[in-house]
Order: sequence, then C-alpha cells, then structure tokens
Amino acid sequence: MFVCPVTYDVVVIGGGHAGCEAALAAAKLGAKTLLLTQSLDTIAQMSCNPSIGGIAKGQIVREIDALGGAMGRVTDHAALHYHMLNTGKGPAVHSPRVQCDKKIYQFTFKHLLELQPNLEIMQDEAAQISTTDGRVNGVVTIRHTFYQTKTVVLTTGTFLGGTIHIGTELFRGGRYNDMPSDDLAKDLRSGLGLHMVRFKTGTPMRINARGLDFSKFRQQPSDDPLQPISHFTDVNEQKKRHFLSCFITRTTLATDKILRENFQRSAMYSGNIHGLGPRYCPSVEDKIKKFPEVTSHPLFLEPEGLHTEEYYIQGFSTSMPEDVQRALIASVPGMENATITRPGYAIEYDCSDPMDLYPHLESKLVPGLFMGGQINGTTGYEEAGGQGLMAGINAALQTQGKEPFVLRRDEAYIGVLIDDLVTKGVNEPYRMFTSRAEYRILLRNDNADLRLTPHALRLGLLDESYRSSFEKYQALTQKLIENSSQTISADEEIGLFPWTVEKARTHADIHQKYAGYYERNKKDAEKLAEVDAIKIPVGFDPSSVRGLLFESAQKLREVKPQTLGQASRIPGVTPADIQLLAVHIERFRRLKHAQQAD
Repeated sequence: MFVCPVTYDVVVIGGGHAGCEAALAAAKLGAKTLLLTQSLDTIAQMSCNPSIGGIAKGQIVREIDALGGAMGRVTDHAALHYHMLNTGKGPAVHSPRVQCDKKIYQFTFKHLLELQPNLEIMQDEAAQISTTDGRVNGVVTIRHTFYQTKTVVLTTGTFLGGTIHIGTELFRGGRYNDMPSDDLAKDLRSGLGLHMVRFKTGTPMRINARGLDFSKFRQQPSDDPLQPISHFTDVNEQKKRHFLSCFITRTTLATDKILRENFQRSAMYSGNIHGLGPRYCPSVEDKIKKFPEVTSHPLFLEPEGLHTEEYYIQGFSTSMPEDVQRALIASVPGMENATITRPGYAIEYDCSDPMDLYPHLESKLVPGLFMGGQINGTTGYEEAGGQGLMAGINAALQTQGKEPFVLRRDEAYIGVLIDDLVTKGVNEPYRMFTSRAEYRILLRNDNADLRLTPHALRLGLLDESYRSSFEKYQALTQKLIENSSQTISADEEIGLFPWTVEKARTHADIHQKYAGYYERNKKDAEKLAEVDAIKIPVGFDPSSVRGLLFESAQKLREVKPQTLGQASRIPGVTPADIQLLAVHIERFRRLKHAQQAD
C-alpha cells in the first residue's frame, strides 16, 4: 500500500454538488483539504435536470451564495434562462430558477476547485474509511493508496451500491456510464456499522431538438428584467448575454393508454425496484397510477446547452423500457418525430439514516465522519450543496478546535433542512418546500445576504474586501426600513457593489409591506432561539428522566438532541416532556457546579 506523505485536515469523498461546496468551504477556512472523486471529468456534473433553483431551492442557493459558496456564481456564469417562480404570490415564496449550460456549469466549478488554495483534487475511488479507536484517521482507495486525515466528508450521491433500471433490464451504476461505489458501500455497512437505507430516484429521457415541432409548444421566454441568482453577479453585465426559451406541452390520452398497457414492464411496478422514491417528484407512470382521474400532465422542454440540440423533458421521468419510451415521446404534440438521445432510467442507491447525525452533520457513530447530500436521504442539487457547505465548514472547524456552526430554523432554509433530517429522519427522499419553513416570511430570497453574510464574514468564507460595502448596505437598508422617503446621498451610493441602493430599496419595501407578519414571526423565532440556546449538558441523558412518556424517552434515545429546542421538535415529544427536561437540566447543572466548587 502506498501511504501519501501528506496529512490532510479534511478529505471530501465525492465530486458532486455537495462535495464541491464542502471542499471549497473547508479550504477557504484554511484546512488542508483533498477532494477524491472517481472522475475529474464529471465534477459538478448535472446528472439530472439542467437547472438550479426552484421553489424553496432557489432560496437555498441564495443562502449558499450569501455564505460564500459557489453554486450561485457558477449558475449565473452558465445561465441560459431565468425565471422567478411564484410571482403571483407574496415575496416570501418568490423562488429563482435558472436553466444552465450543463457543460459550462460543470467545468466552471471544476476550474474554481483547481484555483482554490489549500485544496488538492485527486482522481481515485475511496474504498474504506480507516479508524483508530473508533475515530476517523484516513481513507483507503481502490488503488491501495492511504490518505491520512483528521476528518472525512462523505458526499457520495447515488453511487453507493447503485443499480440502474430501464424496464426489466438492470445493471450496476452510480450514474449512467459511471461505475457504482460498491467497496465503500460495503465498508459503511459492515466496517463502520452505519444504519443504511435504500432509496430510488429517476431521470427523464433526453431528445434531439431537430425532430421537434416548436409551433405546437407554448414558449416561455427568459425573464426580462432578469434577476441573477447570485448576490455577486452584475445584473447590467448579465443583461448583455443571449438567453434561450423553454417550452411547455402536455401528455395526451394516447400517452395515458401506452403507460397503462405497459405497467407490468415498468421497473417500478415489475417488482425490480425495492427502494423508496421521492413522493414529490414522481415518474410519469407513477403519476398515472396514483392520479388516474388526471388524463393530461404538463411537460417542460428545457435546453441543455448553447452548443447542443439536446433537450431535457421536465415531468417525464420514467423507468419504462426503451421501446415504450419511444412510443411515449411520439404520443406528445410537437414530439411526434423526435428521437431519443438518452433513455430515461431509475436508480437505486444506499444512503445513511440522517438521525445518526448531529446538527453539525458529524456522525454520532464515527467521530470525525461528516456527511452531506443524497447520502443523508435528500434529493436535489440545491439541498446537496447546502449540506455540503455546512459539512465542509464544520469538518474544518473541528480540526481547528472551534465550536460547530449550526443554522437555526429561523435563520435559513438550510437550517430547516438539516434540522428536519437529524431530528425527524426520512422515510423517502427529502425535498425542500417553502411549506416546510414555519418562518418563511423571514427566509425570503431577497434577504439571504442580510441573514447570512455576517456569518460568512465572521468565519472567513468571504473575502474581507466585501465587509465595508456589505456593512454600508446593512445600514442603508435599515435606514430605508425606518423611513422609506429617505433620500440617499452620493456618498452612500459609492462602493456598495454588489449591494446596490436599488436592492436596499426593494428589501425595505418588502419589509414594510409585511411588517406585521415579520414582527410576529420574529417574536416566535426569538422564543425558538431561547430554547435552542439551552444546551443539553455532556453526561446528561434526557431519555433517563423519570416521568417522561415511554415514546418520548425512546425518541430522545434515538435522536440524542443537543439542545432543548431540538428535543422539542422530535415527533412524539410533548410540551410537558420539554418542561420536565428543562427542570432536570437545570438541576443537573447546579449539581455539577456544586461538585466542581467542592
């Protein structure tokens, strides 16, 4: 075995959206970081849809961006089409979505990684997590190379034990044309003893635009005016670029008939797939089965790049055999003569029970092991990126002997996402929605920078050169909130980019419009912060407190909450249980203090 002479602070396994954000964040914080990935040519690959953002997902991207992550900037660089969703509703749920050139996105992200100080990238496959006395100490690869490290961040996506299904045919793969990570999957189950579950996701077929009749589609031009998804993108420069349209059509009764006649040939309904799929992103055959009264479903044609004729068909995910997929395409108006370039498929993969994680995304079972992305039971680039960012930050902070960084539910959608995962667990792939956030009026896409950029500056995730203009923007925004008729002096306008006077006015206007709701949410959030500030002391076992309901004690034992606030959000734990815990926590602290005084 070759032992790498370098000792790393952080080794990130996997080069998808979570892995890229994790590696960049750790390296920015000064940690000696290594990113291990099977192929350098697929770093940050958009394996499914060619878009970033969406309902609640767009807010997550804005949060990643405000925290110094790269997803938003890369998205704007690769943008083909902008669309703000939910504009018919209140600004709390306005969600940006951007179609990207998949290859520009992928190679732009790869180049950022290559340029990042403290970060090395290696094409190799992790086969085993090495431990000493139960704690991570290194990674062994399939090339029998040993990388010594203080922490590991697992961001394996769909590669752990991956199996691809097209109709009744199945073959091994972590993604189409990429091998699965079987050795690591076996090590996590048998070697480390992690609690693994089997999930499933899918992707639609891709088609060649040459055979499409666009006259039968409804055109959806890019937004004008557009709103960049990154705070750091110059909107005036972005307006000079060429953007493409998306198109909308619908399935027909013929589509419905083809699906019904071939249910037994679907991987989902033939019994080949045993993993649980995402309820909120079903395959087209699943839609027909579960909603038989609906005979027509919308389909969205999305361009995959500036220099390709391939289109992605949003809403047409399927694991039907290829001959059925061809018939399905021909049944849709405008696609009668289209040809498939890549068939749709379903993929089953292993993921770890996220209830085995602390809120800072470190494993409760293996100290020094952090996890982010689909391995935690989520689905989506944005959810993966947010978790990867937080896992990378916390892995780096641990190596520096610093306290973990955890976002509360009232601070960010990323906070809601992680709290849901580690407190409630998952019984299907988790997808973020605005409805999951009880403080969504506080968590708008327009104020992500005001909420989170102070954290980024404090931690060192953003360059100090941004501090002056951001603090100036903060003060200006507050000034406009207090008095919208305030005039802005020339001095106040200077040096604000990327935070402009126009942004400050927009934010102030929204804030004033929803001031009553905002204040109510803020008071509720302050109460949440108070209980979240009550940490459960080391050595105190909340499940052993006499008087707790049996179910509550069982759930507390499983979750091992770190704060009273987290304990209060565990399903089955009652307000009476929380009051009892608060009394016993205080009693435990007083007793410990008295013992130390003696």
